[in-house]
Amino acid sequence: MNEEFAQSIVIMSVDQNFIQKLSGLLEESHYRSILAHDPATLVEVFSDGTPGLIILDIGKESEKNLNLIRMIREHSEKHVAEIPIIIVSESGNPIEISSALKCGVQAYFVKSNFNATQILSYVSKYIGSATQIEAETASPTVAEVVPSPTPSVKSQTKLLIIEDDKFLRDLAVQKISKEGFTVIAAVDGEQGVLFAEKELPDVVLLDILLPGIDGFEVLRRLRANPALSNTHISMLSNFGQREDIEKALKAGADKFMVKANYTLDEIVGEVKEMAKFKRN
Repeated sequence: MNEEFAQSIVIMSVDQNFIQKLSGLLEESHYRSILAHDPATLVEVFSDGTPGLIILDIGKESEKNLNLIRMIREHSEKHVAEIPIIIVSESGNPIEISSALKCGVQAYFVKSNFNATQILSYVSKYIGSATQIEAETASPTVAEVVPSPTPSVKSQTKLLIIEDDKFLRDLAVQKISKEGFTVIAAVDGEQGVLFAEKELPDVVLLDILLPGIDGFEVLRRLRANPALSNTHISMLSNFGQREDIEKALKAGADKFMVKANYTLDEIVGEVKEMAKFKRN
């Protein structure tokens, strides 16, 4: 393998301002960048050698670019299939990021939160020696999925996330815990009820579609418990059918959020607002 080419970084984007900003940053840091504007150009790059890293702006054609990531991961040549990929998200939409992580990307950052120091940390990690990157260089704007913090972490506000999708759950835990919350994560409805009764959280983020009992049943049980009368509960759903929204609000939910309509930053903002005051 061409060692010089293996240290290069492919930037795939159609956003010229972003390309100029990122390529300038990499050049100043003595990295070699190669530009690719579409999948065909990327294939041409592969014909010259295997780059050390791909930074892919998924932009508005997210499904097309997710298919491109899948194609790379399924490539017959191992050195191509294992190229590290960092995606760039326009909005930080958690469903979009979760889908990319499931396709096998290593990290992501949100374009509007461009953080030069952290981007260079991750570039160094994937092109250089991973042992040179300290754990504390992680940032909310460039993130890898991490295990949920344990409930023993202390802070003023306690949040319970009940979500069976591991990628979304870990993303939310990572993001919200960095805002100073104690975050507890449950993987299904029964565990969510158990954790809520034990921890008495200030705020609950509750997915509707869960294995076992669904979010509506979890909501009913939590609202039937007097010890949780002050707990704010926000429902999360992939869909926004009026009947689901009405059913949730009638059963005692304080808010209903459709995942595709909220970025992680906006979800954090809603959590902060709910945590400002007691429910009753």
